[in-house]
Amino acid sequence: MVLLEMVVMGLAAGTIYGVMALSFVLIYRVGKIVNIAVGDMVLLGAYLIFAFSGLGLVQNPVVNLILGLILASIFGLFIAVGTERFLMRPLYGQSILSLIMMTVALGMILRGATIVKWGTVLRVFPGQHEVFPPIPLSIGPIEIPYVYMWSIAGAILIFGSFLYLFRKTLFGFAMRAVSLDPEAAATHGISIKKIYIYTWMIAYVAAFLAGLVLGAINGITVIVSYLGLARALPAALIGGLDSPGGAMLGGLLLGLIEHTVGTILNAYIPGIRDIIPYIVLLIVLLVKPYGLFGTVRIERV
Repeated sequence: MVLLEMVVMGLAAGTIYGVMALSFVLIYRVGKIVNIAVGDMVLLGAYLIFAFSGLGLVQNPVVNLILGLILASIFGLFIAVGTERFLMRPLYGQSILSLIMMTVALGMILRGATIVKWGTVLRVFPGQHEVFPPIPLSIGPIEIPYVYMWSIAGAILIFGSFLYLFRKTLFGFAMRAVSLDPEAAATHGISIKKIYIYTWMIAYVAAFLAGLVLGAINGITVIVSYLGLARALPAALIGGLDSPGGAMLGGLLLGLIEHTVGTILNAYIPGIRDIIPYIVLLIVLLVKPYGLFGTVRIERV
């Protein structure tokens, strides 16, 4: 594989990591919650898209998969409301550890539910080989699998919509206000509870999109949960836990290094590519403890 192709593949993979990291960062930025369940949200999204696209509502497999994503996302909105209302809201005001442990419990619930419903047998999306042809797309000397093209398009859609929402709308202003000072935001009439619910909704939709791509690349199995957390967490920490833009840049950097340096070193040290994300994370945190674009907080004790 030529270096240029490795770079392009790394950046394409980085868009997946960036979308998963955005799901992670949003919850932390608004609610200061470290969401350990992000990988299981990705897993649930993959299975729901598989189930809804399997309904065969139309003959075209591409349209079926898009409808599956839309229906799964709508279903995810209801799950997001239930997550915030019944699991997280009762713990607001408690210790950070309590909130983190609740996300661990949430992840176990989501993973357990998918195993009970669909088992552990490897599955693929209906008509996947027609939607994602096995022959890669050739652009000059570069060959890119079609699934990565979907990833790039989905990442542009998600981040474009989020940036517009975050910077150009009253809702985005309310999100920024709540993330900076919830008490002051509440005194100005902003409903903190609604902002928390909407944030969980966006996080679930982003995780479900990542589930579509990871499920298409690796097959739909429980391993998607591990991959989701193992890439979302380092990407989010590298970019900065409270920086949505840093989430995407952290994902791109992680994907680039993993598919270039990791691929090259893997020929000499088998298996090192799997730990490259954590090596990169360690180096970044040693230099910038709050991530590349995270907000630096100085506390006096």
